[in-house]
Amino acid sequence: MVKASAYTLEEVAERLDEAFGMFIDGDEEYASVIREVKERLEKLSEKYPDDGELREYLQAFQDFYSKREEGKLTRDEEKERLVWLKSEINHIVHWRKLGMSAGRVLPFKDFRSMRGEIGRRGI
Repeated sequence: MVKASAYTLEEVAERLDEAFGMFIDGDEEYASVIREVKERLEKLSEKYPDDGELREYLQAFQDFYSKREEGKLTRDEEKERLVWLKSEINHIVHWRKLGMSAGRVLPFKDFRSMRGEIGRRGI
């Protein structure tokens, strides 16, 4: 089963963060950025049809988008849903990075500092 890469989804998450900032600022480009995020998610879902987690997220996003377009959301409800959508995609990205061998997050800057002895090479 092939899933979308954490780094691919991270690009979408970053764009959604930008959209949230535009929403807070009242920027007029907010609507076009939200539409772009929806289109990117749809393309990713088509490219990775076996990715159930992405499909569920896309469904939630489409639900938000359609209610927003129909004018059924107040500003507070829209903000609340955006916060939830941002949180969800960030969780997906985080857990997918942890599942990848190159995506491990270590509390050390490099492997040498794991020894606890800095500056004593070869001894």
